[in-house]
Amino acid sequence: MDHKSKLIVMLILEIPSIVLSILIFIYFGMHREARSELRNHGWLILLIVNFFQLIINLPMPLSYYYLNKISPATNAYCVWWTWCEFSFNSIGLFLMAWISIERHIIVFHAHTMLEKQWKKWIFHFIPLIFCLIWPPLFYFVLVVISPFCTTEWDFNTVLCGFPCYFTNVSLSQFDFNFNLVIPIIIIMLANVTLVIRVIYQKMSRQQMINWRHHRKMVLQLWIISSLYIGFWLPDIITVLVQITILPSFMDQQLETMEFAVYFIPLLLPMVCLTALPELMKKLKNIITRPQLNVIDVVHYNRRSKQMITVVAAR
Repeated sequence: MDHKSKLIVMLILEIPSIVLSILIFIYFGMHREARSELRNHGWLILLIVNFFQLIINLPMPLSYYYLNKISPATNAYCVWWTWCEFSFNSIGLFLMAWISIERHIIVFHAHTMLEKQWKKWIFHFIPLIFCLIWPPLFYFVLVVISPFCTTEWDFNTVLCGFPCYFTNVSLSQFDFNFNLVIPIIIIMLANVTLVIRVIYQKMSRQQMINWRHHRKMVLQLWIISSLYIGFWLPDIITVLVQITILPSFMDQQLETMEFAVYFIPLLLPMVCLTALPELMKKLKNIITRPQLNVIDVVHYNRRSKQMITVVAAR
């Protein structure tokens, strides 16, 4: 896939993604009940982070694919791009991983683990805060401050090449395993075990849980988490094979896999609409609402000898 094709695909998806994100924010702003529900907090934070990624981070690869070079070709710009991209990607993975874990709490343990305010802080707010703070802080040290080495940026490749800490085996492996591999494993395991627990509880005829209320939530989690698994897993597996077994494994395809990760922020607002059926219904009504046909009816007033126009709608 050449740069022009990548540019066109990203532009086609970016505009509707931004518009849909704004519509979702308006929906949450107008509906206090939806905004106050604990199960929606993770999705809303994920969408806010994703929106900033759309308007701050994605214009940089778009510029590169349009110009076929880094512009401006400065170290500061490369540091900013690398820090933004690494931070946003990791925040998204950590948030998705925690949302997957939290669904177990909401479905099976809401009455015991979320009944008091201090428990809500431990099992809800603090994990979300960690997901937002850890990646930017971690990459600020390794990319922006860079106390271990000095990076020589390449102004002719996407993302200006790689930061210098990649040459440090311990740091690069910790970054890869903790910030990428562990979150994607958590997402997969949490979703699989959630379905298993749901099936087991239904087969055992335990009626303690309102399945009709939680069924959509489980399905929505599967749909949205599949977006992260589908685009991150091939990249992670390829890098793992290169590190452990065959350094040249899928080397030519790796760039395409890394580009595919951009589809996550581009598609996330569209996929998240499945979690908001009320908003989908309103948008559908606006799009399919029949237009009024305006008819001008003219009457003649004999006394004033004037023409009177009456507007009627049909």
